[in-house]
Amino acid sequence: MQRQPKPEETFSSALAAQVRSSSFWSLVAAVVGVVAVVAGGIMFVSVEELENFSLSILILGAVLLFLGLVLSPRGVAIFLVGRQARFGTNVLIMSIAFFVIAVLVNFLLFRNPNRFDVTITRFFSLAPQTVSVLQDLEVPIRANAFYIESDEARVEAEDILNEFERNSNNFEYRFEDPELNRTVALRYGITDYPTIVIENLESGAIQTVFPPNEQQLLTGILIVTGVERKKLYILTGHKERSTTRDTTTGEIESEGFDLALEGLLRDNYAVQALNLLQVREVPNDAAGVVVAGPSQNLDDAEREALDRYLSRGGRMAFLLDPTNPASIADMLTEWGFKVANQSIADAGSAVAGQMLTPLVQRANGQYAPTSLSGVPITSQIDVTFFPGVTAVEATMLPEDIPPQLKFLPLAITTNASWLEAQPDNPRPDPGADRPGPFSIAAVVEACAKINAPPTQCIGGQPLTKIVVFGDSDFVKNQFFTSRDNADLFLNSINYLTDDYQLISIRPKVFPTREMTLTSNQRDFIQWSSWFLPPALMVLLGGLVWWRRR
Repeated sequence: MQRQPKPEETFSSALAAQVRSSSFWSLVAAVVGVVAVVAGGIMFVSVEELENFSLSILILGAVLLFLGLVLSPRGVAIFLVGRQARFGTNVLIMSIAFFVIAVLVNFLLFRNPNRFDVTITRFFSLAPQTVSVLQDLEVPIRANAFYIESDEARVEAEDILNEFERNSNNFEYRFEDPELNRTVALRYGITDYPTIVIENLESGAIQTVFPPNEQQLLTGILIVTGVERKKLYILTGHKERSTTRDTTTGEIESEGFDLALEGLLRDNYAVQALNLLQVREVPNDAAGVVVAGPSQNLDDAEREALDRYLSRGGRMAFLLDPTNPASIADMLTEWGFKVANQSIADAGSAVAGQMLTPLVQRANGQYAPTSLSGVPITSQIDVTFFPGVTAVEATMLPEDIPPQLKFLPLAITTNASWLEAQPDNPRPDPGADRPGPFSIAAVVEACAKINAPPTQCIGGQPLTKIVVFGDSDFVKNQFFTSRDNADLFLNSINYLTDDYQLISIRPKVFPTREMTLTSNQRDFIQWSSWFLPPALMVLLGGLVWWRRR
């Protein structure tokens, strides 16, 4: 009886026979050639930078196809007219159809200007006010972006500039490499880069802006198109917070007001110091006056000057502290504010381990809803904190406030807060401490003082606006850029000066979302991604084989 060959011997001999067969290598060359031709063609059409490489792949694929034909012309002929040819032709037709459809869809989407922003913060969308300004442009504006070719930030700048161009027929942009095109850079006075120069092509006016965000670009456009800058005066002479920047080193002190002033300049305000001992009157061109952390009293003449300014419809922002001067507190009393002189401790919402630094969070309902107050200052504020804040409340109960004055709380502490009599050792004392909640920031809109005869405000009558914060530390350099502190202050100034559009185009933050996994969850994802797909393919292959056997 003849011994049957072992399966291993049969498989080995079959494999050796296939390797020695020219038809086997013809098939390999043909398959690789087809893949190379398809891949090279896709790269040649879609990636311009890989044009030379894709041509090489196409040539290699053509050579391999020709080699497959030479090695086994009979096998190729059988393949072209046999059953496999029919299936291959169907696959080829479907592949070509899919590729053509994909190209057409991409072409139509590219030609269609409509876009959809599905991010939760609308990070890639321009504010309606920005779109309105762009669509109303009557003069040609060009943004000259000076970036070196290798700068990764260039992509982000191009994205926002493209959005501006897409929304206006009178806005265009170009990129210039300041190292390669030194003459162009010097013509615009560019020595530091990256930077962007907004240019009015009709008048020649230019304005340098950076970083390239929506607010900065819009401010630059407004400046070069001749929109008048509103003047904002900063009260001085009472040891208020002021600039601390060293002109030599550029360094700033943590207690200074530098970053807040720079934020006002970015919002296109003309900022100027105001010393009432020198001028004795608030200038008529003042869009607003800021009093930031005074520690000395006003004299009678200064107080009267501010009172006259408010009485004719002035706009003022007061950033006070628990040790605020009595003269300012008395003046604010006439306009409906009662400012305390003790620090607030909040056990319900405070910076970790610091009960004297209340944390105001939208999630806790600590901001007055804009729909009720009508004041948009806090409409986009989520979290702010106030190191050493005092209470800012109304001098009367809500039902007793006369019709000529409207008191609107902006931010409040939690029910677990109290006015601390001993800030060195904060702890609730029901006998000595007054319990909360407290308003720590508030707005008054009035056409007359609170003690004036009751009267209804009528249209066209000057409307006085006052914003009072029970803390000035939240805007000092150390904390200005923390959380939403900067936005809260700048939004308040925008509200006072009626620049509501600036509130809605404050630079957006791209949210970073992270998935936190336990070690078991991480191991499950890791091992399942390694073994589950192959196991699934093996199972499906086994089922197909079982049904066809």
